[in-house]
Amino acid sequence: MKILDILSWFQPKQIEESIRDINYDNLKSLGYKTILFDYDNTIAVWKSEFDRINRPVIDKLFSDGFKVAVVSNSPMERISNTKSYFGDKLKLFHSLKKPGVKALRSVLIQIESVPEETVIIGDLFFTDIVAGNRLGMHTILVKPPYKEDLSPSQRLIGGGTIFMYKAYFYSVGWVPRILDLATPHYFVDSVENIDFLGLKKAGIKIMVFDFDNTLEKYHSFELSENSKLILKMVKSLNMIPIIISNGKKERIKRATKELKNIFVVAEAKKPFTSKLKKILKHFKVNPYEIAVVGDQLFTDIIMGNMLGTLTIKVKPISENEFFWTKFVRILEKRAMKYLRKKPILEGVNIEVQRVRASTSDREP
Repeated sequence: MKILDILSWFQPKQIEESIRDINYDNLKSLGYKTILFDYDNTIAVWKSEFDRINRPVIDKLFSDGFKVAVVSNSPMERISNTKSYFGDKLKLFHSLKKPGVKALRSVLIQIESVPEETVIIGDLFFTDIVAGNRLGMHTILVKPPYKEDLSPSQRLIGGGTIFMYKAYFYSVGWVPRILDLATPHYFVDSVENIDFLGLKKAGIKIMVFDFDNTLEKYHSFELSENSKLILKMVKSLNMIPIIISNGKKERIKRATKELKNIFVVAEAKKPFTSKLKKILKHFKVNPYEIAVVGDQLFTDIIMGNMLGTLTIKVKPISENEFFWTKFVRILEKRAMKYLRKKPILEGVNIEVQRVRASTSDREP
């Protein structure tokens, strides 16, 4: 087993402040059906009873049809108080010895779920996140709760948990984090292969396109009729098309001058998100209602994933590229060996070339 494989176990797929800040509707749209919560410092303060502020979250999960369970390393005596709120509806599993996966795998069998449809949420990256990643679940790391009335020991445990994750991330954890950000949800041959109708039905409201080697060949000064038709089709589906490029403003504006009522951003400095964020604030949409399409992992895809959008990687139209981009392609080729698949939208008929299955996309 390679060291990067092991490091990736510690990397959560998602980080949120608390379980109340998670968008469960988005998780449902991605096909997840089961939610597993750690107990201490996730749905309750360490060594305390269930925090009632989290009750509406779990009630709504049940009403939305999710299977919900508590999976804790603590003894049953610690977590059994949740029965007074949810009865036997909330399944309780204790003494699981995470990050070991034997007991957790048994939990999935008992509740009739599979890892690919399961989300595990917890505060410890070296127990909850490692166990979930080893089994192939979607992993979400939440911060330990902080309240003024916490005891010194509770504050110490919570603060220590945050410190350990930061120590991991800023030493070696940034490597799997970058690889995760560079991983698109979909690989496709070209923009023409994208199922825009399926994306629309799945709730996507804004389509963000790169320009060079995504819509047109590198350094083009014109927008082809084919690209115009694609943008027109996107608009006809009541989705908003946006073009965002790192290219020079004069060239991009010239190439897109015939477009009407389409936002065009040049010199965007991708993968940084600031310029796109300004536009998205105008439309007041959620990140999961946006899809970013581009040909580069380390600019377009990282930008989209940093914003929390759906990301679609297309093959570059032309081999003619900026010299720096050619160097980055070498890094992309190496990175492809270590990418891990991400969840995809249900009902979208893109001709998917998933990670590790897309050998043609790895060719120089």
